Amino acid sequence: MNAIPRPLLDVLGARWRVGVAAGSVAWDNRRGIAGFALEDGTLALAPAEWDGGPVVRPREGSGAELVPGTAVPPPVARLPVHQGACLSVVADPDVGFVTCGGDGRVSRVLADGEVRIVGRLDGPAAAIAAGRGGWLVAAIGRRVHRLGSAAGVVEVAAEVTSLAVHPSGARVAIGHAGGVTLWSGGNAPRVLPLSGVATGVAWTGDGKWVGCGVDAALHAWRPGDAAAASVGAEVPVGAVAPSGSGGFAAGAAGRVMLWHPGDDDPAPCGVANQSVVTRVACHPNRTVIAAGYGNGTVVLCQPDSQALLLIRAAGEGAVTALGFAPGGGHLGIGTDGGEIGILALPDVLFRDGSRPQ
Repeated sequence: MNAIPRPLLDVLGARWRVGVAAGSVAWDNRRGIAGFALEDGTLALAPAEWDGGPVVRPREGSGAELVPGTAVPPPVARLPVHQGACLSVVADPDVGFVTCGGDGRVSRVLADGEVRIVGRLDGPAAAIAAGRGGWLVAAIGRRVHRLGSAAGVVEVAAEVTSLAVHPSGARVAIGHAGGVTLWSGGNAPRVLPLSGVATGVAWTGDGKWVGCGVDAALHAWRPGDAAAASVGAEVPVGAVAPSGSGGFAAGAAGRVMLWHPGDDDPAPCGVANQSVVTRVACHPNRTVIAAGYGNGTVVLCQPDSQALLLIRAAGEGAVTALGFAPGGGHLGIGTDGGEIGILALPDVLFRDGSRPQ
């Protein structure tokens, strides 16, 4: 990746001041709209593209050129979805979003902006997830509630830290102290034991491995044959995200790494930052990782390379929301300093399978 004189978000993106912290971001699977969960109980809907926005097009011969925008981005829509904070947002498997809030509500935001309450918990949800197979789950304390037509409840060994639905919709992985519980919706959940607290639980894109952070290590299981693997990270692991290549990206202090279960060591990505990694996200189709830091910086990096592409410069709070659109063509960014943004990453930016020009 080659350095550029300005952060790419300022060249090929949009930024909005929303005045409150953004806790997470998700993408509408059909409409190309990013939804940001905001601390004031609203869901901010930001467009990925707009008439008169900047465009990147192929340059005659080779490479790409930027056509500057002629119109400012439109304002974001703010939908009131919760009384109190909107704690998290995930994509509805069909269209729209699902949110959870400090009021205990789980809400579905439809394509036309209508908000429907689909569940009520007896307190703020610790985690929420949605996926194929009709999975919509929310956790409070040690209990995980499955909402909708296949309603059910399972209680795990300790307070839930994270949830992840299998890519096929076959089951949900539940992270907690002492391991990860796999639940298919019945009365016989399977526990994958672990010494420590499982955080950031995630499935690889192919669904073969489920992994998590635990203290200063990454751990993974292959439920199909009970295989397990671990790798040390030397410092506590924070953010974890699945890679389309069958591995996991993670942030450990100021370092980003990519690990494929079974490898002896994780592959370092970019260079270590003095600020801690707060969020990571993997491009769905390329070996490119987005990393956000506590000082507000966002970069793109790759395994076994010290090159970085600066997306967002430091400032305006820590990065608290980071996520690629389903096709990888856009990246959503939010901070606890009250700013959200969207960056366009069209295919023409990439000179090969993964490297931006």
